[in-house]
Amino acid sequence: MLGSMSDRSRLSELRVPAVSELDLAKLRAGRLARLQTMLRRYDLPVALLYSTPNIRYATGVDVMSVWTAGTFARYCLVPAEGAPILFEYSGSIHVSQKRVRDVRPAYTWRFGGVAARAKAREWAGSIRSALRELGLERERLAVDKLDAPGLLALQDENIAVTDVGPATVDAREVKTPEEVQLFALNGSIGDAMLAEFEAAIRPGIREYELLAVLSDSLLRRQGEGLFTRLVASGTNTNPWLTEAHDKLVMPGDLVGVDTDANGYEGYVIDVSRTFLCGDQASPEQKEAYRVAAECVNGMFDLIRPGMSFEDFARKAPRLPGPYVAQRYPTMVHQAGLEDEGPGIPYPDDERGPRRIMPEREIKENMVLCLECYAGKVGAPFGVKLEDQVLVTAGGPRLVCTYPFDATLLGG
Repeated sequence: MLGSMSDRSRLSELRVPAVSELDLAKLRAGRLARLQTMLRRYDLPVALLYSTPNIRYATGVDVMSVWTAGTFARYCLVPAEGAPILFEYSGSIHVSQKRVRDVRPAYTWRFGGVAARAKAREWAGSIRSALRELGLERERLAVDKLDAPGLLALQDENIAVTDVGPATVDAREVKTPEEVQLFALNGSIGDAMLAEFEAAIRPGIREYELLAVLSDSLLRRQGEGLFTRLVASGTNTNPWLTEAHDKLVMPGDLVGVDTDANGYEGYVIDVSRTFLCGDQASPEQKEAYRVAAECVNGMFDLIRPGMSFEDFARKAPRLPGPYVAQRYPTMVHQAGLEDEGPGIPYPDDERGPRRIMPEREIKENMVLCLECYAGKVGAPFGVKLEDQVLVTAGGPRLVCTYPFDATLLGG
């Protein structure tokens, strides 16, 4: 059985700054300094970054992130010492030049067909030339992602490639003071999104219309966009992860939502709530809701700096037997400029490929998302809840404070 419900307050304990208070230059400088510190720690003299969040973390610049994420259209070289070189999509160079001193046109071979290999070799030659400028021509190049033509072209140039992941993960998992400010700001945006979403729930509204309410609420507050469409109602809530359809919300339906948003300056707002359409929940709905709420609250109460991921996983609340088969893929993941990792898996999860328990510990100024899905196999509903928290020396603090559904929590 799960422990008793925590009666902790959901009042915000993080001061929400005004946008005018944010020092974005200091934010960008602090992130680059952390990244370069980790490059040196792992003896990586220079990194080649294609991942959109990694580029933004290193340079402070984001250009058409949804499109560029899948097209290999822009990249940057980040030396462990000195300023990055940003290779930008040619039509957007003027955007990046507002923040980055050294911006050059990017090479691309996407959709090149048989001509791709030749263009990629030209690109690899330009990478070697830039490394020569930096005095790093003979050093290993730490890369986050490449496609096959890119990797083969670097091999043709005899450029030794290694993985930058250890450095980028370690840099990004602990937030700078300016990043913490942005999470507090985006937490207030998340609360407003959920309030407007809940207010819009009524019989006859369609799931995609509720998704539009969520997106509109985000965009009107200078957020950047949703990265999933996780709005579901009634039978679409079981199993979880069905995205918004044209289904009508009916009286008595549970309505689940995962915000999955990039907020102001791109920082993730990742909170889940399940609401009742109506004012009379069934005993079975209340049971599932209480199971999910006790799981999330139990994880919250467990968090402290210095605790290993494995210790957390072993001590975290266990779901009752009927809810185990469809539990969420992981208990905890991290958040920053995207949903990040490593996360904390269930220690006894045997579904699909075995998940490896990371040999890591919870640290102050991490941002964690605590997730639980409670739905019995074959049931006509399920409950998804998730809280986003900042780890402080005194324990976790809620990023978003929007309350759980009082009707579903009722006895």
